[in-house]
Amino acid sequence: MANIKGFGHQVILILSLSFFIISGCSTVPVPQENNIEKEEYSKVITEELIENDTPEVPLPKPVEDDKKKFIDKVNQATPKGAPESSIIKSSYNNIRRISLLLPFSSKSTRLREEAESMLKAAELAIFDLNKDDILLSVHDTAGTEEGSKKATKLAIERGADLIIGPILASSVKISSIQAKQNNVPIIAFSSDIKVASKGTYLLSFPPEPEINRLINYTTSKRLKRYAYLGPESRYGVRIQKEFIDSVANNGGRVTGLETYKGNDISVMQEPAKKLADFYLKGVKEMRRNNGRGLMSYDAILLPEGGTSLLSLAPLLPYFDVDPTKVQFLGTSLWKNEETVREPALNGGVFAAPDDKNTIKFLSHYEAVFAEESSRLAPLAYDALTISELVTRNSSNTIIENIESIEGFNGINGLVRFGSDGIPERGLAIYKIENGRFKIISPAPKSF
Repeated sequence: MANIKGFGHQVILILSLSFFIISGCSTVPVPQENNIEKEEYSKVITEELIENDTPEVPLPKPVEDDKKKFIDKVNQATPKGAPESSIIKSSYNNIRRISLLLPFSSKSTRLREEAESMLKAAELAIFDLNKDDILLSVHDTAGTEEGSKKATKLAIERGADLIIGPILASSVKISSIQAKQNNVPIIAFSSDIKVASKGTYLLSFPPEPEINRLINYTTSKRLKRYAYLGPESRYGVRIQKEFIDSVANNGGRVTGLETYKGNDISVMQEPAKKLADFYLKGVKEMRRNNGRGLMSYDAILLPEGGTSLLSLAPLLPYFDVDPTKVQFLGTSLWKNEETVREPALNGGVFAAPDDKNTIKFLSHYEAVFAEESSRLAPLAYDALTISELVTRNSSNTIIENIESIEGFNGINGLVRFGSDGIPERGLAIYKIENGRFKIISPAPKSF
């Protein structure tokens, strides 16, 4: 792989002739660890974060032109032994055709950067897997519904057996309609489970499974009374619903619930104080009864990350909620270096993928491309590997293979797809302990 470093982005994929395949097991080959430093890495990204992260700005013309030329050259490549003429709807040498749909010319800087990095991860998979019976075509969705419609049409015209992408839920919805009309399954990157269905599978990290795993764990530790303090965002609403359902399904009870609009500390103070007053009321009641009775709540969920979390978490101790008596709970948004430095969160727990393989991938990616990977790039690597597994010749259809009960163990850990298209992931339970993340309940190795 060292020979790749230094080549231009365009040259890498064209030299590969757009092919990849992997060996016969369902475990993704993990790049070798090259004396890496085990830095923390946040793998969770919601469409809300992507869309709101950067303002929409005009795409620089030279980049747009270069990308179009690059994609055109990639898509003109033909497999070994193939006719030099059109490859559309051809069936030579049992070639399996995979199409990658990404927003290369999106108005969003964040989406363009994700697309570039995800394509490089696809290149990395091609070189790591080193096979030659799958043709990969690349299509630009522009990050829009109309762009996704055109890209999906092109992919289908090129005879795609399977489509990888798009990213945003609105794009996935449009692509899914066209793909189903042509019996082409999709493995997409949206985290919105509403766009998942049979034939449209999400290789992402929806927040709902995290909450279910977390509550399963905490109720097993005899925590039964819960409170919730979070934002009224799309993400917050999804978390809140799953939290209430999971607590009830595990025999617990949500006794306190407060929300706020925005991410400024000024809007967080009042709801935080209400829950703190409710907690103190329970403490006083137990003291009057000589320690008998129930606390107002045993645990409280704070579904925030970054600076919002650092504003929210200290409010509870400030209003006299004792973190050593109440278990603070979070989501995978907690998994960053800033979180572990917040004293109020020491002892807090959350569910997230085990990042052992991801850390190796990040080091491998950086060694090849001399730059850091985006957060979604490992998903692109896994998607290509899964695509090879499910498009192999067998008595099953591609959809039946995707829904295999064995699942896939990849860069981002264990995952499998139900008939509803929603991913089930093997998640670990982390605890923040003395400035470090510690796994206190390992992710499963198999389903």
